[in-house]
Amino acid sequence: MADDPSVALLYHRYAGKALPGAHREKCHLLAWHSLDVAAVGWQLLAPERPLMTQLAARLGIEPEPLRRLLAFLLGLHDLGKFSRAFQEVLKLTLDDMAPPQGRPYQQRHDRLGVLLWDECWNIWRKEGVLRWPDGAQAPARKLLVPMDSLMAPFFGHHGRPVATGQLTLSDFFVDDGELDDATAARDFVADWAALIEPCWPVDKLLDEAWLARFKTLSWTIAGWATLSDWLGSHRDYFPYCQQAMALADYWPRALEQAGVVLKATGFAQPPEPIPYAGLAQWFADRVTPTPLQQKAADLPLQAGPQLFILEDVTGAGKTEAACILAQRLLADGHGEGLYFALPTMATSNAMYTRLGDLHHRFYSSVSRPSLVLAHGARELNEAFERSVMAEQRESDDYATMDVSASTQCSRWLADSNKKALLADVGVGTIDQALMGGLPFRHQSLRLLGLARKVLIIDEVHAFDHYMQTLLHQLLAHHARQGGSAILLTATLPRAMREALTGAWRHGLGVDASPLEAHDYPLLTHCGARATHEVPVETRSEVARSVAIDWLESEEEAIERVLAAVEAGECIVWVRNTVDDAIRAFQQLRERHPDPERCLLFHARFAMVDRQRIESEVIRRFGKGSMSSLRRGQVIVTTQVFQESLDCDADRMVSDIAPIDLLIQRAGRLQRHQRGERLAPVLQVLAPAWRDTPGADWLSQAHRGTQAVYKDTSLIWLTQRVLRQRGAITMPDEARTLIEGVYAASTDDLPEAFDQAHFERTGMDKYAASMATHNALNLEDGYQLNGDFDPWQEEREMGTRLGDEQSVEVVLLKRRDDALGLWVDDHRHADRLSRCRLRASQARKLAPLPERHAEQWEALQQRHRGLRFVQPWLPEADGTCGYDEQWGVSFEKENPR
Repeated sequence: MADDPSVALLYHRYAGKALPGAHREKCHLLAWHSLDVAAVGWQLLAPERPLMTQLAARLGIEPEPLRRLLAFLLGLHDLGKFSRAFQEVLKLTLDDMAPPQGRPYQQRHDRLGVLLWDECWNIWRKEGVLRWPDGAQAPARKLLVPMDSLMAPFFGHHGRPVATGQLTLSDFFVDDGELDDATAARDFVADWAALIEPCWPVDKLLDEAWLARFKTLSWTIAGWATLSDWLGSHRDYFPYCQQAMALADYWPRALEQAGVVLKATGFAQPPEPIPYAGLAQWFADRVTPTPLQQKAADLPLQAGPQLFILEDVTGAGKTEAACILAQRLLADGHGEGLYFALPTMATSNAMYTRLGDLHHRFYSSVSRPSLVLAHGARELNEAFERSVMAEQRESDDYATMDVSASTQCSRWLADSNKKALLADVGVGTIDQALMGGLPFRHQSLRLLGLARKVLIIDEVHAFDHYMQTLLHQLLAHHARQGGSAILLTATLPRAMREALTGAWRHGLGVDASPLEAHDYPLLTHCGARATHEVPVETRSEVARSVAIDWLESEEEAIERVLAAVEAGECIVWVRNTVDDAIRAFQQLRERHPDPERCLLFHARFAMVDRQRIESEVIRRFGKGSMSSLRRGQVIVTTQVFQESLDCDADRMVSDIAPIDLLIQRAGRLQRHQRGERLAPVLQVLAPAWRDTPGADWLSQAHRGTQAVYKDTSLIWLTQRVLRQRGAITMPDEARTLIEGVYAASTDDLPEAFDQAHFERTGMDKYAASMATHNALNLEDGYQLNGDFDPWQEEREMGTRLGDEQSVEVVLLKRRDDALGLWVDDHRHADRLSRCRLRASQARKLAPLPERHAEQWEALQQRHRGLRFVQPWLPEADGTCGYDEQWGVSFEKENPR
């Protein structure tokens, strides 16, 4: 890297000049960077800032001495760079710089910092270097564990905690008399301690209860240290300086530059929340709240962290109710910002658009809260692109660009999903939040971002056992950190509600209280003092009953669809698998009087086609669609329709699915007011009813459904309760429907389902166990325990655990003998050319012909993200194919 002048210059600035003690009045280059970072951290911990208030209150230390201690420790984060082995990498010889000694640089400087500190801190303590308080000479052996916990967030500033293992100091730090590396480090520590005057809480370090609280907060402190290092390394604001000066002279300069970088990146001052003053404050044309929204406005808040669970039907205004609670919490000092967590990227995009500039109404007119979208494909969201990702040259300087301050800081925050949760207001997938509890690099930044936020999670019922386990951990940690959370759902089994409140109260360190209410809609309010279950009235416009009609064959379903077309209605058929959807679409298209009014929508499209089809679905079936366009329209779709789109149909057919999904699908049936229509009926394609079915009751006629919902008992129980009730009546029978499936006793199941139910129960336990295994134990604190390193690069883990791993595939095509992406002439051509398949499906695709290997390598050089995807050239595949209307097919002939 030293061959690159720009890189060499950057490393030159970081290189430590190991000066003899006689030259302590001169400051080496490494010290300047250390003070840059410490200055950023110092400004972020101003006594009046909520982060400092929270840390001081939880740790029982006054803000100013705590600020001095943490800033001092932050200034030691690069102590490992005093190693001559690190300086050897640069191949540079500077004036007054200790000469290279041939030491191999085989370890990262963060590990070397731990090595040096472990070897020297007690010596420095005895020598008075650390400014240890008089009379506080506790034995070193008693301080070993507390000091490890205390220092871990600072040496782990590169996104993961570090330990020394079996490293030896002499292998990396040169001792040649006056130019001793460790002595140079000691001189810097002594000067820095004399300047900042740290206050060591010796008595507290020996208090196990205090240490446990510090460990909980250490994740936030690690995120603060990492953020400070990132901002303090920004060379636009901390330019390279060659003039030697004393630390005391450089410190004011670093503080001034730190203030500039915080202002540019949006961290100078948190936005000022204002009290909630009614819906008219947000929407000029909406002044009458729904019952749930009114309850959210009137409910007395508790002291400290609190959890709200809002259960109500679709259309009851849950999102606005959550915003009301969030603004009240912010104004009452329970947080600085918000994060809206949605189950999918599509729902995140919809919420981002829906939120618009509403977040500005939560804060004073002089505040400029940043808003960032956080998920893996956010750059494909046009609204997000327009707001913060306008094209700019790499040489552009944020500080001089002619853009608004809010846009400028949003751009910095939007550089990566790692930073997105640091925005004042974030919208994104639940995955971005859950990653804070998994050993991903820089996960502490995510936890820092969430620490003082109101966390709003939508469709919480949709999480499987793996995600539920991760969510319980996140909620417990969020409660311990002093945050508050709001969970939204239309269909939540009671057992899941109890588990959520139990996790929250565990985080607060209090016993879980039993839940008793069976009301629906319901607002559950959980704090340290008590858990209140508050019944809510129903909004009359959304109370309705959807009749159930049963279909037993695909042919019968097709006839019903065509009958709706002939009647001039629009109809949706929701299928459980893509293959079933493709087959039904093919048959309907052949018989539809106007085939162009047939649309196929599923997840097995390249992103460019999925976006196009999604826009077309909204145009034909969305809230603003006109009757003339809707007439005779047919969509054959999968679960993607129910998950994200604000669309509605006159008629609906659905494959049988668990009750909560059918309720969700029925919510898209006559969702909007459109004048006179026939009464809503959900036509459900299901096996013929059997009181005592065989084990193959579902798979015999619905193999695809059986493959998706392996626990046949859920399908049988769903059909049983719907046959008993005859309709989906919301909200009156919501509890009866949900608990009739999810709270049924095993004694109530047909004997033929015992094996399938047993296997699924085992899989659920396995999923929960895997989540526990993959997750970090956040109560242990930010440090490595023993030899186990959960941050190992080769470990495979994620926020979701499917029955089968998915693979991202990029579609390619040839142009004049050149290999190119499926989409060309677009800024995000590589992302738009991709689709996601199950691993078993991806294995069916023909490998890229060897003659294209060199061209594929060139594509990867141009689009770095392609290094992690599987290439596929459909035109060279004799078995599988791709069509913009059908998606990926695995037959010998394409459906067309």
